[in-house]
Amino acid sequence: MGELYHHLTYNDRLKIEALLLAKTPKKEIAKIIGVHISTIYREVKRGTYIHRNSDWTEEERYCPEQAEERYREELKEKGIGLKIGNDWELIRYIENKIINEKYSLYAALAEIKREGLEFSTTICLTTAYNYIKNGVFPNIELAEHMPYKRRKGKKKKKVQKRASKGTSIEQRPKEIDLREEVGHWEMDTVVGKQGESHKCMLVLTERKTRIEIVEDLKRHTAEEVVKALDRMERKLGEKKFREIFKTITIDNGPEFADFDGLERSRRNKKKRTKVFYCHPYTSSERGSNENQNKLVRRHVPKGTNFDDYNRKQFKEIEYWINTYPRELFEDMTAAEIYQMEFGEEFWRLAG
Repeated sequence: MGELYHHLTYNDRLKIEALLLAKTPKKEIAKIIGVHISTIYREVKRGTYIHRNSDWTEEERYCPEQAEERYREELKEKGIGLKIGNDWELIRYIENKIINEKYSLYAALAEIKREGLEFSTTICLTTAYNYIKNGVFPNIELAEHMPYKRRKGKKKKKVQKRASKGTSIEQRPKEIDLREEVGHWEMDTVVGKQGESHKCMLVLTERKTRIEIVEDLKRHTAEEVVKALDRMERKLGEKKFREIFKTITIDNGPEFADFDGLERSRRNKKKRTKVFYCHPYTSSERGSNENQNKLVRRHVPKGTNFDDYNRKQFKEIEYWINTYPRELFEDMTAAEIYQMEFGEEFWRLAG
């Protein structure tokens, strides 16, 4: 787990003053104090005043007393005493969940219920969101720490022809769309830093339970994808593999070009699953997969070099996703839903 973020005290402000006078970079100050760098920028702005030197020149300086006074005034204006009061324990818990553990605000509040935690204050999602929006949680930035929807601009329509080999999603049974049966998966790859990262992630999402499998690939190639499925079949056994992976829906990427290799068993060359290809440039046909990829990216942002990661670290991301409280499942996790459906723990499959 990362650093525990906290609210600045007057002593922290005195340290900030000394570090600024010593020309310490703000990023380093944030690390020393134990807060996010945005907190330091906001704090410096709060405490900045114009100082006049003896030669009548002027310069900007930071005053800890002024910063402390303005901070107290801001808390009063935000009405912190009306609801959350001085429940700093709750504030620290929510900040830690969002900043360090990559939770959404909803999931952080859901985890309080799941763990049976008790704080001096109970707040609903709307109230908590408004507090964050108004800066009551000083270490949380909406754009940086919380998932948000971006406006979709008009995209230029691309045209691509795919080889006729492989079964189109148009032929996939319509009942799969209903998500009533377990065993229908969506598969994709998550790539690392372009031009540097050789490794990539193979991610599979079960459509009904949203259970996630994350496998590491040495290369972003069709051969490596087939090898990954072969490893899973070897671990599960041919019969169990067929029961769990009834169908897999994929896109038209070159890493999924080996249609026969994906479908046939490593042992007797019989079919182990049925693969369907989406229409080109239609990620919505793998909607569950795409949404889960956003959860993956909370841990490995775009531009991350996956060569620095090992299988254990990838599996830790997998575990986080599968034990994450979901609003879709009334705060239950994908692992819990999967166990209800299959009557067994997911970890036997994903270990």
